[in-house]
Amino acid sequence: MLLVQFFSSEGMDIQPNAYMFTLPHLIYVVLCVIAFYLLMRFINTKNPKVNKIVIITSIVLLLVLKYAGEALFIYEWYHFAEPVSSYSHPFWDFRTLISFQVCGVNNVLLPIVVMFNIKPMKDFVYTSSVIGGLAVLLYPVGVLFGDPLVITFPIVRTLTVHFLLIFLPLYLYKIGDYKLEKKNWKNVLIGCLLVMMWAMFGNIFVDTTANNMFLMENPFLNGPVPFLNILPNGVHVIFLILLTFVGYLLLYKLASIYHKKHPSAL
Repeated sequence: MLLVQFFSSEGMDIQPNAYMFTLPHLIYVVLCVIAFYLLMRFINTKNPKVNKIVIITSIVLLLVLKYAGEALFIYEWYHFAEPVSSYSHPFWDFRTLISFQVCGVNNVLLPIVVMFNIKPMKDFVYTSSVIGGLAVLLYPVGVLFGDPLVITFPIVRTLTVHFLLIFLPLYLYKIGDYKLEKKNWKNVLIGCLLVMMWAMFGNIFVDTTANNMFLMENPFLNGPVPFLNILPNGVHVIFLILLTFVGYLLLYKLASIYHKKHPSAL
């Protein structure tokens, strides 16, 4: 019975507004921060073999957890008379391959870009992975649901994936895999526009009830976050774009500060 409860998407439709800025959310954030600090602090990044193990392990976890989750959702669709949650879906579904959320897109693109060293895509994929992961850390959609202290596979999956979306790009940056430079800002802009178009394709033509990348409805409306909870649908998109733009600016600024302190990083 416990195993059945663990491998279930039941409760994933319950939005996490009730848990925002509460003890479960605080525990969730603190654990992520501690894990990130320990990994960055104590992994020997000067050892190529260690770096290879870390990178391969992260890539494998990202891909295995992504498609293991899809396998669970597909199983629920065919095994039960009624879908267990809105995450349950048939095999012939876009979500089986890749989702319409920026985190879901990067869950697949990040491993591909790293494995094949696709340099033109690194600026967008690496930075947007970090921003997307941080967004979920602060607004844990699909992570804290039902009883957040009852651990299920979907919770483990999304928590691990979003943590790795932050950790892996920053780890790669630390070991000198790439350098974030202002001259490549167009790559980030093109990536953002393409992902937004992909999300809107999903919203309009695949599932009109979806709210991919929160482009259709304000997820914070009437919620606990001041200002965001009063923005009407549509208007909120302008603010989300502005917020995302500020996020990218901060990453560029932090990258600049990092390289001033560590000029030999690359």
